[in-house]
Amino acid sequence: MKKLFFILSIVLVSFAQAQEVPQLETYTLKNGVKIYLLKYGKIPAVNVKLVINTGEKNEAPGQQGYSEITAKLLLEGNSKYTQEQQNDIAFKLGGDLGHDVNKDNTAITANFLTKDFDQGMDIFSSAILHPSFKKDNLDQMISQYIDYNTPTKMDVANLADVFADFQMYGTSNPLGRKHYKAQLKLITPEKIKEFHEFNYTPKNSSIVICGNFNNDEVRSIVEKYFGTWQSTYGEVNGVSLDMPQLKKKEIGFINRSSATQCALQWNKLAPSLKDKDLLAFSVANRIFNVVLFSEIREKGGKTYSIGAGHAASQFSNLLTISCSVRGEEMLNTINLFDKTLQNFALANFTKEDFDKAVTGLKIGLMSAEMPSEISTIYNPLLYDFNKRKNYLNDLAAVKMEDVQKVVKKYFTADVYKLVIAGDESKVSAQLNSIKGLAKFKTTDIEKDN
Repeated sequence: MKKLFFILSIVLVSFAQAQEVPQLETYTLKNGVKIYLLKYGKIPAVNVKLVINTGEKNEAPGQQGYSEITAKLLLEGNSKYTQEQQNDIAFKLGGDLGHDVNKDNTAITANFLTKDFDQGMDIFSSAILHPSFKKDNLDQMISQYIDYNTPTKMDVANLADVFADFQMYGTSNPLGRKHYKAQLKLITPEKIKEFHEFNYTPKNSSIVICGNFNNDEVRSIVEKYFGTWQSTYGEVNGVSLDMPQLKKKEIGFINRSSATQCALQWNKLAPSLKDKDLLAFSVANRIFNVVLFSEIREKGGKTYSIGAGHAASQFSNLLTISCSVRGEEMLNTINLFDKTLQNFALANFTKEDFDKAVTGLKIGLMSAEMPSEISTIYNPLLYDFNKRKNYLNDLAAVKMEDVQKVVKKYFTADVYKLVIAGDESKVSAQLNSIKGLAKFKTTDIEKDN
């Protein structure tokens, strides 16, 4: 890994120019795997993502955590390489393997120097297509989940996040379910193997390759390692879920005994990645983050950090705001947030605020050079590439009044869902003053509806 970063650092120093737009080539292998080649830049490196159309949305009742567990186990040894051999080869190549699981899908990722692409794809494909799913590895993973990632032990910020999903979706929706001890103990290597075989199929997969490479060579190597991939299950996953609804203020509390702080997580509705409001919303949220930090951190002194992030997915598009505060400041922070949101909803920001936000977004795009960054920005699985490549021009066309409109549309006051996680014994007096407060129990998520 050090080798890759050292080389890339040297290249980046000498490569300072306006960002180019990648060239996109798409095609499909005979077995149904969709391939997206994003040729870009002068850095001699490649980022590879195998994206499986399976995530939290595809976890049937009793399968909570299967997507994450499967992805982790893929990188812990296979029929061709042990985990140690795989990691040793990746290290010698100066590359890495990783995974990312979200509501919509699972991505197995790799980064290699272009010259090592063939050998890199060998260990990459072996992990994905021929995993071992060893019982010892699974048992150790389950034990860690039970010990460190259950509601009675997890950090209050993570606990607030879990129950924010429960509050938003409920356990009848896979996005609202969470793994728990009794359910975790029922997981076996056979069940994970079955989940892998059903979901990790050619027609349910896409490969996005971004970097500086020869298209013909890459096509040949991709065919070499993925062209013969076959599966008993051949269909594309299909799921239909209801979008979450928000019409009023709802506040819930989950107790975490002995917690020294309270975690707060607000959720509001936001646009999808293909919504016409997206760019103006991105500018508005950048302004909102500055306002939040100024009012609640700098002036209010309530927390060390607070931020609003846009979490968009196929069946849920949310603006999520989170922070942790001292227990005694919990209610004061909520009241200050309400006041800040009410003021921001008036869209009284200045032209200077607007210009700074637009400039910040431009800089964020222009400063991206690594193949993994470019792949994320221009991800053809998420965006219409022909529109996305005009991002800078479209951003320059956004007007202040466009942003004011989306502020009034999405940053409405008194319409959100909030979850508080903390030690009830320390904040009971404050909780008593919150009207309509719902008190959750850890057993609420121990359902497989």
